[in-house]
Amino acid sequence: MKFIPIVFISVLIFNPISNAEIRDCSEFNKLSKEYLKCTKDNLKHKSDEKGITTKFENFKSSKTLTEFFKKNKSEK
Repeated sequence: MKFIPIVFISVLIFNPISNAEIRDCSEFNKLSKEYLKCTKDNLKHKSDEKGITTKFENFKSSKTLTEFFKKNKSEK
């Protein structure tokens, strides 16, 4: 019975999606969809590192600009 949670946790830890890192996209042709996917993944990883996605979600959920600034001040 303890085997199932151990396997589940190990799959989550060693999943390549959870270990996202910046890849070298120069190996692909610049007009291919593999290159576009690689650059998209790199941009997503960089924005997650900087916290841009959370700020964008706060901006979308706020009704006024002052509410947005209050949310950002409370996060820091």
